[in-house]
Amino acid sequence: MLTDIMQVLVLGSVEGAVYMLIAVGYSLVYGTGGIMNLAHGAFYLIAGYMLYWYLGTLGLFTSVVLALIIVTLIGGISYLALIKPLEKKSQLSVVMVTFAIAFFIEQIVKLGCSILGFEKESTLPNLIEIKGTVSFELFGTIIPYDYVFILIISFLIVSLITLFISKSKLGTSIRAISQDREAATLMGINADRVLMFTVMISAFLAGVAAVIYVPSYPIAPWQGWVILTNSFAVVILGGMGSLPGSVLGAFILSYASHFTRVFIDPAISTLVPMFVIVVMLALRPQGILGKKEID
Repeated sequence: MLTDIMQVLVLGSVEGAVYMLIAVGYSLVYGTGGIMNLAHGAFYLIAGYMLYWYLGTLGLFTSVVLALIIVTLIGGISYLALIKPLEKKSQLSVVMVTFAIAFFIEQIVKLGCSILGFEKESTLPNLIEIKGTVSFELFGTIIPYDYVFILIISFLIVSLITLFISKSKLGTSIRAISQDREAATLMGINADRVLMFTVMISAFLAGVAAVIYVPSYPIAPWQGWVILTNSFAVVILGGMGSLPGSVLGAFILSYASHFTRVFIDPAISTLVPMFVIVVMLALRPQGILGKKEID
């Protein structure tokens, strides 16, 4: 029993930290521009695969930096070339084009694996080693050092992003647009440029989640859709556009999923995100914290 509880706590905390990063980025874009970005999971996917492809030849540091730079640029280009021209026409157009971006990236990943000679589905080895070991034992549970690294980096990055949104000039512009885009524009704020940077920050956060989690969790071309669904469930649970809500929702959903997997049925645990989406939209569409603007 103790081992099962530890498994829920450890895996729930790690997965919750990863989804916190991803959901904060998703919520930031929605809260600022009202953009439903269905390519968000694909940003995670492409960053994870770039780490997978280049780790053996370029080394860890170069592969991580390259993956984060490229996925951030993809986010910016996606906004300028595809989202921006359509967002003023209709939200449905934005949803459709971001879906197309996600599908395109998935196909690029499959093609890249074929060209480079990599398996489409794979697991990387643990990257962090201390005194010749990659893990330690706590209450009978083996915990990789990678898990500790994931928790530290996730909370550090989210804290820095929160500080950036609160204190920086760009953060002030993001908050102004999220509250009243028209008024912010009249005050001289370039809304399109701010939204571009917001999508880039979102893509960067998804990329960070990928490069810290892929060494601990299998990656596959279809995984982007799972990431998207779970991220959507998190922001629906915590509150669309609420960064604190995304943090809270990430851990609630993760603990619930792992509790169901360990104590009830692994098959049922895969339905938890969809259950959360349906129940929250029916009973409390604004989410737990009930905030529609960025704090």
